[in-house]
Amino acid sequence: MLMNRYVGLCDNLPQLENSLLWTMRAWVLGHCRRRDVSDSIQGVFDQLRASEACFHFDHFMQALSRGANRSLEVNCVCNSMFSEDEAALIDIFALQQREQHEEAFEKLTRITTEFAAMAGCDHANRVAIALSDSGHVFNGATVTASPGRRWQAVSVSPASLSIH
Repeated sequence: MLMNRYVGLCDNLPQLENSLLWTMRAWVLGHCRRRDVSDSIQGVFDQLRASEACFHFDHFMQALSRGANRSLEVNCVCNSMFSEDEAALIDIFALQQREQHEEAFEKLTRITTEFAAMAGCDHANRVAIALSDSGHVFNGATVTASPGRRWQAVSVSPASLSIH
């Protein structure tokens, strides 16, 4: 049973983190409901000018799906709060981008098998590189997002993904 341990408001996340959160949520909803959401997710990465990241993002999420050692709390795209698990997943991409690969691997092995963590870290690193190459840098603000700052996912709204 999920505990709904929310750690912050999505609106307080920087644009990159919020966009990645939205894609994770959309992927999970599409996967659970057997709906093709790949075009919507690709659209986010296209707008970030990191189109090639979508392939690796999908493989990262597949590694999580197949190798999670417990249920992860990934919420609906319309939820205004983000969970500890969602924050941890975003942090894995940020750690990879900062070349803190061992820390990212350790964080991922807390929630997946070692094999899934190896595959997940490889794909998370490739996503982080693609985002860096397009000028996007994670600032590590998932837990310490400053209140009052309003950020939106890259012009993709939950309404554009009708999977409810």
